[in-house]
Amino acid sequence: MPVRKKLRRIKRLGYLGLLVGAVVALRRAKAARDARTVLGPPATWPPLEPSEAPVAAVGDLAADTPPTPVAIRTNPTASDELVPSEEPVAAVGTLAADDLPAWVPPQDGGCPQSHPIKANGNSGIFHEPGGQHYERTHAERCYVDAAAAEADGYRAAKRTSGDASPTSDNGS
Repeated sequence: MPVRKKLRRIKRLGYLGLLVGAVVALRRAKAARDARTVLGPPATWPPLEPSEAPVAAVGDLAADTPPTPVAIRTNPTASDELVPSEEPVAAVGTLAADDLPAWVPPQDGGCPQSHPIKANGNSGIFHEPGGQHYERTHAERCYVDAAAAEADGYRAAKRTSGDASPTSDNGS
């Protein structure tokens, strides 16, 4: 093919490329112009009007009304009558006998003497003093006794100080 024909073809391909580029540029300009079209003011919602008065919070209700006495059975086997008690009932999370909270946060990385049971929230296990892993357990809560820890959903550690290794029964 002679050189002149090759140059003519290259020239025609250049013109075709310019034409395609111009069409693409015009389409993009039209799309950008259409995107800027204002649709009108933004929609506004009507204000919400409550259908009834809001309910008071639990603390508000407790402050407005005096405490009611708790009814206890005087003789549960003889009668089902309930008699109001004048003694206050322990709050949730406390023990009435010693008037100590059921649990306290650890102090300086350890449990106080009044709350010796160490509980770990990640494992859900509590450790009693003298247990195999008691000293190395990092307590998240310190309980007054094992019953308080169990009431909060923790279970006792399976290994005690006498258990040197876990028991395994592999059938042999």
